[in-house]
Amino acid sequence: MSQSTAVFDKYEAMGAYHWRECDRRSKVYNPPLAARYEMVLRQAPQGRVLDVGAGDGYLSGRLAEQCREVVGLEYEPSGVALAQSMLQGRGNVSVRQGDSYALPFEDASFDGVVMADVIEHLDDPDRAVAEMARVVRDDGVVLVTTPHWRSDRVWDERHVMEYTAEQLRERMAASFAEVTLQFGWPKVWSDLYRTRVGWRLLRAVGRLGVNPFFAQSDTAAGHYQILAICRRPRRTAA
Repeated sequence: MSQSTAVFDKYEAMGAYHWRECDRRSKVYNPPLAARYEMVLRQAPQGRVLDVGAGDGYLSGRLAEQCREVVGLEYEPSGVALAQSMLQGRGNVSVRQGDSYALPFEDASFDGVVMADVIEHLDDPDRAVAEMARVVRDDGVVLVTTPHWRSDRVWDERHVMEYTAEQLRERMAASFAEVTLQFGWPKVWSDLYRTRVGWRLLRAVGRLGVNPFFAQSDTAAGHYQILAICRRPRRTAA
């Protein structure tokens, strides 16, 4: 069965936007986006890592700087083409088209699996989570990020589901015996970033290497990004 997600047309419309928005020299530098990837990079292992929903390949490229080998998997052909172009010439990273519901890899073949802000787009997330549990090694780690549910707004109309901390923990715990949550994007900075003055200020200081969105906490309250750190995969997950 092929992967089914909400319509995702950003790559056709915006090209390799993650690369532009995470470049501090860019006019469209996006400090929260850069911080999302830093959350993952801080926890990623150094061995063989799978990036599920690799998009335009930005995170795969960053992972390749610290990992022995990185495989990016992307469902959208436009994303695959962009990622392969952006990562051309890097010997320890590759990108291929594939389905998160049926990962084309052997059991226990990766030291780590990452899925950065993808799970909220999936209409069968349990199946994708079970597949990540299948391909990660017993002593490996699966890292999943997603925006923290808000009562006052929807993050993106493309999202199938936006998660509270406990909803994400419960979903991951079905396939992993150990799930730890970390939280980023402090509310005070996120709310300031939505104002014209705050947007300009935080971009300016971010370009100087000071990004307050990098701050992380064990507490869900007052934070808008969730990172699930999952270990001890349950091999009998459906």
